[in-house]
Amino acid sequence: MDYKKLHLNVPVGVTSIIQLSFMKQFLIASFFLIIIGCSKKDVLITLEFSNQQEIDTLFYSVPLSGTVYFGFFDTLRVNETGKFELNLKITKPSFISFRDKNYSTLVKLLVEPGNNYNISLDNQKNVEITGVNEKGLMLYATLPDPLYVETELRTIANPYNDTVSLISVHEKINTLKQDDLSKFKELLDSKEITTSFYNIIKNDRDCYYASLEARFLHFKAYKPFNGGMKIDDEIFERLKTIYDQYPPNDENLLFTSFGSEYARNYIKDYQLFIQKDYNIQKLQDLRKAGIGNTYIINESKKHLTGKALEFFQARHIHYLCFEYQSHEKELIVLFEQFEKDYPNSEYSKFLKPYIDKLIVYHNNIENPLDKDITFLENYETVNTLEEAIKPLKGKKIYIDVWATWCGPCKAEFAHNEALKKILAENDIQQLYISIDVDDKDQEWKDAIKGFHLTGTHIRANKEFRNNLMVLFSKNNERPSISIPWYILIDEQGNIMEERAKRPSQLVSGDKLVE
Repeated sequence: MDYKKLHLNVPVGVTSIIQLSFMKQFLIASFFLIIIGCSKKDVLITLEFSNQQEIDTLFYSVPLSGTVYFGFFDTLRVNETGKFELNLKITKPSFISFRDKNYSTLVKLLVEPGNNYNISLDNQKNVEITGVNEKGLMLYATLPDPLYVETELRTIANPYNDTVSLISVHEKINTLKQDDLSKFKELLDSKEITTSFYNIIKNDRDCYYASLEARFLHFKAYKPFNGGMKIDDEIFERLKTIYDQYPPNDENLLFTSFGSEYARNYIKDYQLFIQKDYNIQKLQDLRKAGIGNTYIINESKKHLTGKALEFFQARHIHYLCFEYQSHEKELIVLFEQFEKDYPNSEYSKFLKPYIDKLIVYHNNIENPLDKDITFLENYETVNTLEEAIKPLKGKKIYIDVWATWCGPCKAEFAHNEALKKILAENDIQQLYISIDVDDKDQEWKDAIKGFHLTGTHIRANKEFRNNLMVLFSKNNERPSISIPWYILIDEQGNIMEERAKRPSQLVSGDKLVE
């Protein structure tokens, strides 16, 4: 039978119906293949400490749409068997890092949908991992995993050392990268890891070392020029080469461990500075006007698209709230716009708690000053700690030395209500000493109302700040100060604890005085 002739003899309308029928079946089949391919699969990770360490809580990075940023984290509690168990549902391979209460990495691994992993750690953070690609995972666990690449950069090349040549740093970073990859290549060649696992690790190493070198070049790139900053032409070409080779908009880099920081530096430290009309004063003026972050978000829209743009915006808002404890009202507007642009974004649930607190903060600023908030009389003339505590003698004093620009200081304010109860039970009054400079006076007063910092307040003048630095560094040749700093004073005005416990430590059960 001549099938070709038979086909030609079928009426055109019937042929169209047949074609549509086949097309419909094909589309339905394709749809279900996509659904199956995108369906979430379980991953079970079991982690235990081989030496019975007294750790009951871990923090782990949540893989949202496969992306990695430790700011999006959750907690994991030890179970009745002394182990930590994490059950995830993921659609694609994802990096997961586990950290302790100090945010130090315990272990990081690449997990794949449908697989189980068992991890054992000892005191020295030696790790044993069982599961698919386990030798590759144990090798990966030995590699540096800084919260920010700049931390690791300082161990490779001091960016502030003007004698370090650009080419020597490039060669050193390239050598480190090749050493890393060669070890994984050996495992690939011996079939101890899969090709897909190797490719993901290679992307991760590409992004990590590109981030390291780009960050180093950013430190070296800018020099004063006509009241602003000018980028060095040679360094600009080197940076351009890196970003051309590893585009921050590439989703392969987006899903690596360091993709979010890489993209942030690309927008904030590269694209802004290479603009012909850009100078450092411009961004400062925009920030003072309350639209500095809006400007950065708008710039990101020019250079990023799709998932990379969504992740950048979410990460930028969260980074300011989480790391800097920023309370800029502008962030509320940016989040509202983010929700409109990405109504189903997985990132929103990590942003909203911070935005809700921001709304409360700004509502507090609009309210009258609380009667339990007082300012030390004539505080502008106080030059020493002894003068500051003199009016408060007769009771113990818990002193909080802070500043509006200090993220860790502001993070501690989250424990204020519980701290207030502890101090009241011990008949201790609270004194806040801000080391903000004069032009931050209104910002300082707003923060006191915004955070509802009940107690007595003083903003240290220049002489008082110097006095505090000398005290903190114990008359060191080069006095300095690190905040937040807490001091406990007795009823006679003597220092009981020069480095008193933080509110978070007291709330968790530490004693006021050892």
